[in-house]
Amino acid sequence: MFPPNHKAYILALYKNVLVESSFFFDDRSRLYIQNRARKIAQEYKTCTDLERVKYKIKESRKYLHRIERANRGHEKSALKILEEVYGRNGKTRHALIHPFLHCHQPEDLKHPEPLVPHVPRTAPPPHLCPALKCLIEQDLGKKIEPELPVPAYKPLHPGRKANLLWKHRSMLLERIQLPLPFETVCELERKAGATLDHPMYAGTRMTGGPRWDSFYISYRDMIHLDPRITIKKPMKRKPFLLMESPFTTTVLSLVDSKKVVSPFSFSERQKKRLYRRLLTTIPFTSIISPLSLWDTKLSYKISKSHWVPQGVTLLLPDIPSDKVIEATLSQNTKKKVRRA
Repeated sequence: MFPPNHKAYILALYKNVLVESSFFFDDRSRLYIQNRARKIAQEYKTCTDLERVKYKIKESRKYLHRIERANRGHEKSALKILEEVYGRNGKTRHALIHPFLHCHQPEDLKHPEPLVPHVPRTAPPPHLCPALKCLIEQDLGKKIEPELPVPAYKPLHPGRKANLLWKHRSMLLERIQLPLPFETVCELERKAGATLDHPMYAGTRMTGGPRWDSFYISYRDMIHLDPRITIKKPMKRKPFLLMESPFTTTVLSLVDSKKVVSPFSFSERQKKRLYRRLLTTIPFTSIISPLSLWDTKLSYKISKSHWVPQGVTLLLPDIPSDKVIEATLSQNTKKKVRRA
């Protein structure tokens, strides 16, 4: 049975999420948060499972506090929001990897047969497209097939072999990072400080990822990344203090009262720094066509954005000789002064 103030608390929580999202600096993140909040509110509007509703309230409060910390200048919380919005984890990441696994497959593609005939659970994982193989080998630095153990006295059981193959495949799909659509990559680089006429800009080099119209136009979970959509400026309302949850078990204190803190506005330098840190996790590929996605003759070169801060070692491709290193160190060492 729900408490009497349950409905009022849910409405206040939903309104607080929308108000806090309007203060976030990234326009696509604001749209993503609003769409997710609206979708979850509609799904659990008629839910009568008390434990499920309490769990969703807990998750919503956790996400609300993350947005509040980001709006008060906490860069780590802001980066976590950007990573979820741009497909480094969460729902957007599942939508990014879906066409690489289940779409644009040729009609003559054959799935591997079970290791034990007529036993489907012993079937090994299906084949991967060349683009995913290049991402796993070049960006992730892993092998496509694992090294299976060799028993000393008997052969490896087919069921165990299939389990090991599926475990390795699941690990790869959990760790791999997917390229964003080409239009989104260009937008992120412009937000990170790139100019349209720069020779290292992704739009000039034609690198980044697949086109939006050919891969992701029908995915509802990625509507916030649609380059054709026009995002309106938010109506910033005054933030308010959220009431206590009707399911709380703590005793309220009349001495320690919380205060509403005004949102913090990131500077342009801080925004560029956050976008550059986000670009470090996004692999770049050449333009991927859906017609040639499963062409085994093609190979893709994985790279990173040129607007990401690189190490100093990249500026010195030639390693100095030992004489140069010793001469440099001898010049920098302080001479000992003899005291009389």
